[in-house]
Amino acid sequence: MKMRKFGLHALRCPIDGEELSIKREEKWDGDELIEGKLLCACGHEWNVSEGLPSLVNMDEVSEEDIKWIRQYDEHAEEYDEKIRIYDVFLKTDMTKEREQLMAMVPIEEGSRIVDISIGTAANFMAMKKVYPSKMGKVFLYGIELSRGMLKVARRKLRAKGLNSVLVHADVNKGYPFPDDYFDAVIHTGGINTFSDIPRAFSEMLRICKPNGIVLVSDEGLSPTQEKTEFGQWVISQNRLFKCKPPLDKVPKNAREPKHWWIMNNTFYVITFRKQ
Repeated sequence: MKMRKFGLHALRCPIDGEELSIKREEKWDGDELIEGKLLCACGHEWNVSEGLPSLVNMDEVSEEDIKWIRQYDEHAEEYDEKIRIYDVFLKTDMTKEREQLMAMVPIEEGSRIVDISIGTAANFMAMKKVYPSKMGKVFLYGIELSRGMLKVARRKLRAKGLNSVLVHADVNKGYPFPDDYFDAVIHTGGINTFSDIPRAFSEMLRICKPNGIVLVSDEGLSPTQEKTEFGQWVISQNRLFKCKPPLDKVPKNAREPKHWWIMNNTFYVITFRKQ
């Protein structure tokens, strides 16, 4: 995280929304704070470890989310390889489909893009493939509950020389960013299991700039695919594919809500814009 350049001023305390400053500096790598402590005006302190600020109180994370964290932490290093089974399972090309989806995100010099539940940064890797000459001129942010996944994402983004701020944060709580900050807010592969989807959507809209785009995708068969023998088999293997697009959870003040299906009609996509 480039603390002295564009990272720190974007972060907010998840408790009171106050700006954060560096309280203690223990280790730097160039202009990146590797070990230290952050402080907000109201006195809340947050650790930075291995280059990742932790803005989450783990005692407040639900038992269900703790189970997911342990699972993702355990498999983070081989996650990218394991997920390739979806190509066979869903009869699709997830890499190509992800690139097509990320091509919908407008990229301009200086754009700010945040990935909620960034995982291993697969969305930003796809974006890099789509916009090879532009990605070095935009600012990428990501939050994630699994530190294991964040470490993999950090390593991949650094290897590509991309400007990134990654934060250990609770995706089910208020997001640690100011209002109207991002040109695009993206999330793929997790909204179905969020404990409070309306709040998540509201937070995504809050941190999005006016006229910015929110793009969300997750497991869920199209009505047509669900009626097929293949669709029923997919659902029998993973009940999450029975999920419907949570269109009723989109904020009423969102503009231009749309939805469709991708990946052989096995994942839904929802987009909406800030007024």
